[in-house]
Amino acid sequence: MPKPIVPLIRHFSPVPKSETDEVQEEMAGLFRASKPAGWEQIEQKYRCVILAGAGAGKTHEMLARAKYADERGRHAFFVRIEDIEEGFEDAFEVGDAEGFQGWLDGQNEAWFFLDSIDEARLGHPRAFERAIRRFAKSIKGAKHRAHVIVSGRPYAWRAVTDRVMLERLLPFSAPTVEVDDDEASEADEINELLSQDTNKTSSALEVHVLSNLNEDDIRMFAAYRGATKIEELIEELHRSNLMAMAARPHDLLGILAKWAADSSLGGRFEFLKNRINDQLREIDPSRAQLQPLSPEKALIGARQLAAAVVLTGEPGLNVPDAEYSEQGLNAETLFSDWDARDVRALLERGLFSDVLFGMVRFRHRDVRELLAAEWLAEHLEAGNARYTIEALIFREQYGEQTIAPRLRPVLPWLILLDESVRQKAIAIDPEVVVEGGDPARLPLGERRAILEDIVGQIARDEDKRSARDNDAIARIAQSDLTEDALRLIETHSDNDDALFFLGRLVWQGKMVGCLHLLCRIAEDPGRGVWARVVAARAVMTLGARDMQDSLLGCSARASE
Repeated sequence: MPKPIVPLIRHFSPVPKSETDEVQEEMAGLFRASKPAGWEQIEQKYRCVILAGAGAGKTHEMLARAKYADERGRHAFFVRIEDIEEGFEDAFEVGDAEGFQGWLDGQNEAWFFLDSIDEARLGHPRAFERAIRRFAKSIKGAKHRAHVIVSGRPYAWRAVTDRVMLERLLPFSAPTVEVDDDEASEADEINELLSQDTNKTSSALEVHVLSNLNEDDIRMFAAYRGATKIEELIEELHRSNLMAMAARPHDLLGILAKWAADSSLGGRFEFLKNRINDQLREIDPSRAQLQPLSPEKALIGARQLAAAVVLTGEPGLNVPDAEYSEQGLNAETLFSDWDARDVRALLERGLFSDVLFGMVRFRHRDVRELLAAEWLAEHLEAGNARYTIEALIFREQYGEQTIAPRLRPVLPWLILLDESVRQKAIAIDPEVVVEGGDPARLPLGERRAILEDIVGQIARDEDKRSARDNDAIARIAQSDLTEDALRLIETHSDNDDALFFLGRLVWQGKMVGCLHLLCRIAEDPGRGVWARVVAARAVMTLGARDMQDSLLGCSARASE
């Protein structure tokens, strides 16, 4: 029985023009509009590119919108870009050649959903341009009546060259005047004027990012997929810091499968480990080569590749025997004792993106960093590489110990696997513990000491501010720290920065034993506004009815 379609309402955020030739997925996600656009606004545009990472649901959205428009009597066509070169008129999945010709012969507008840039470039770097060139030729004379929406993954979109190419081949302009030879001189003058007007409007191309699912979207998705105890699921997603992963529909399906099986996600570390194992067993049946590879060997290889990517800073991995791979790490040379077919089989697992220009990448940073940490931990345990590895992580600068920036993202995972590294990292900068990883796995005594260090640095304004992030707080907010939070609220009762941090800690960790102190802060008009706001939020979220009524009564009296 087919799964029900989830009626999500997706939104889009604009991406400014870039001066570089790449739009990385991590960077694209930073652009968020104060009022994100919906499909209605996107479809009003005449030239638009939609970027979305793996698992975000862009193809599903493009296909669904094309069907929606077609069912309502509009001229709408869904075409996979990689199919255009073989014959545009035969490539329609929504719409058909007869309807297309009818649109060309008429005067109405049409909507073309072209999916997707990255798939088009799997075979050749110029396949996308060739397809757009053919598409532009097919709609020649009617370009001004065509709404063209192109999709792709951020890493496949070349912010400068692709934009220039699309604006050159698909300018949004008024039609030119076609005349006989004896009227050519007059027509040239008219077309020149039209061209001048076109130059004013040829930059109509806009680039948007498909926004991730928000918390309400996740609730709806889970409900339509038959999940139970959805509020408990949301709480565990926050507690395990898995909301970013749940915000992608493809990954959310994996989360819901784990929840349905165990009614638990098992913490961030356990969930990601299970996800890695699942993806290393996955083989996309549409790929040309299906090679056997044991899960054990695949895991060893994945850890080695992750370490290589982290240590070199080069995210791309060349696929053996692939063409057009002009940069990136040569994956085959990293496995001198592996058959090239096994290397390729590993790179075809679900852990990695689709091949583009002969290269793949790890789909998720968290997975890549956890695997790299496991590789480092194995070599640290062996003993003979400890000095070398620790020298890569910890540096001395101006007489002070520092953490190497390139390896800092790996440390939150590595400190869970190696005690010596953990003690050195915490001594240098305790904030690194909550910047990622799964600090809930650390012993209670160590978490207590880390929390005290972080709050002390915030109170003295000596912190690097990474621990003040809501996600960082969620990683350490466990109810077994309630007594420590209570003591720290009392100790730093006059410091609004510390209280702003602690109020969110109480709220996210459900530390109801701290609410009586936060209620006093919320009711005190002499306190800073943000300290009062976060204290009130904790009370109104976690407090008993009488406590909430007391706070509301105080607020009402203050406003009189």
